[in-house]
Amino acid sequence: MKAYRAQGIRIVAPPTFALLTADANGNILPSQYARDAKRAGLDIITWTVERSGIPADGNNGFYFQTFDSAVTSEGDLMRVLDVLAQKVGVIGVFSDWPASVSFYANCKGLK
Repeated sequence: MKAYRAQGIRIVAPPTFALLTADANGNILPSQYARDAKRAGLDIITWTVERSGIPADGNNGFYFQTFDSAVTSEGDLMRVLDVLAQKVGVIGVFSDWPASVSFYANCKGLK
């Protein structure tokens, strides 16, 4: 990541699963990739939070693969967005269904 920064790259845009992980207690946490990117001084934009259907159904596939075990209800999408915004520090989230991202940002006073 530091080499990216040294080459002039300022923003990375990995999929959401690259930025999040889940622990045994169902907490959603920043991944090592996310921590390394921030430590290198890179900004992060991610994609996508609502592509896999109904999160409470489980087995959310590709987009949630590293933290799917922590997503057990529709409301957990707000936890996902909160970790991305507050702990990972993303500057943007692309979504197939932007209502949730917009709702979260408006409630938190984000731009």
